[in-house]
Amino acid sequence: MSNEITQVKGCEFTTDELQRFHHYYKYDWAAAGLVSAPVGKRIQHFVETVDPGIDSNRLQEWLHTMGIVDESEKSEQARLYERFENFDFAAAVGFNQMLADVYATDDVSKHGVGERMDQAKAQYYSDNIEPLVYSEYKEYKEVNAPKPVCPYQDLWDPKGADKESADTNKFANVRTIDIAKLLDPDNVDVLTIGAINLFIDAAKTAYDQKYFAVAVVNSRCNGPEPMFLPALSSTGDCPATLKAAMRLQIELRNLNKTKPLVFFANGVVDTSTLGILMSTVDIVTSEMFCVSIGSVSQSSQKFPLSALYDWAHLSNHQAKVSKGTAEYIMCSPDLVLRSAEWSTLGLGIGFVSHRKFASGMEQILLAASCPPPHTRDALRKACAVESVYSGPSKINVWEQEISKYFAPLADGKTVLELADELRAVKAPWAEKYVVFANAKESNNVAKARVAGMQR
Repeated sequence: MSNEITQVKGCEFTTDELQRFHHYYKYDWAAAGLVSAPVGKRIQHFVETVDPGIDSNRLQEWLHTMGIVDESEKSEQARLYERFENFDFAAAVGFNQMLADVYATDDVSKHGVGERMDQAKAQYYSDNIEPLVYSEYKEYKEVNAPKPVCPYQDLWDPKGADKESADTNKFANVRTIDIAKLLDPDNVDVLTIGAINLFIDAAKTAYDQKYFAVAVVNSRCNGPEPMFLPALSSTGDCPATLKAAMRLQIELRNLNKTKPLVFFANGVVDTSTLGILMSTVDIVTSEMFCVSIGSVSQSSQKFPLSALYDWAHLSNHQAKVSKGTAEYIMCSPDLVLRSAEWSTLGLGIGFVSHRKFASGMEQILLAASCPPPHTRDALRKACAVESVYSGPSKINVWEQEISKYFAPLADGKTVLELADELRAVKAPWAEKYVVFANAKESNNVAKARVAGMQR
């Protein structure tokens, strides 16, 4: 039986060869001191010190099909297009003036926007840097596109790997507020009054006319459970902390009336700080985003969920939300809202995978550099382009139960009355609500939330 890979049309390399080539591609060239070395020297080193049995000619043939060649082998045309592709348009003076035309369309497909963006870049580059004909560039890229050589090409393709972090500093017309830089270095797990006041001060600087948009990020969002927006500090003067958080929400909401405010929520948000996040609906999430609405933590007891007006008026967020949905969420004992639920509720504008989050953020920030009055439209269209499906929502499957049992809470039914009705259902999901409603601490939290939404 042939051991050639046949899953990809045109593949001429055996499984053994591809495994060896993969080893070559992932080799630690920095440790070998060959990061900037020509391909030929790298191959020589690899054959002599790592894998003497590899066929260097076949390896070089594979590298050619992947578009990896020595600098000396590149034509002047190839070097021109490489300089063009490596040019930093985000920092290019005046390029943002061309973005309105890129997004001035109803076509927000990745291909359509990408085509218009490439045309705008080519025009700017040709007018300001060196001559370049877009039609010739496009033809060259089509002719010289790397051939598919095996089903694991995405593992080798550099374009398949995302940047570790977004470079937000190069977007001069976007005021970026980094939550990580506001937190107390000795107490990064909570949002103190000091950190909140720094947040307010940063928001006030964003009113400057040189900023077309405001972006809130957290550069510390890393690890298996990254924290995007930590809990309000529950030590000391809690009422003062809550008042400071409310001042921040008011400041952010006022700011959002003057220019787009976008949160890149690539991590966990505590229930006590959820109101800060909900100062805008321009929220981009990833699979790392979540908020445990039902958890009766120390912070949720001391700081009943804020932004209850927004929860009571979910239909204002351009989402088809059934009556009682907010009450269902508020009274849930263990519900964790993730990106799918957040999108269903109409509280966000995009989902970008964690693997692509940094590059996606840069593309959205570039669009946010578009001058007003087109800024918000360009930002949202860029979000649509970068977004992918976030998965099925856990809320949609309970629509019937929400309408029957939880909708009446909006009309005056009490939490204890809800518990009595659910006790008669005699189902595991209903029993969880009964236990939650009967426990003193969680009952107080649920009653405070429902009462707040009824006002």
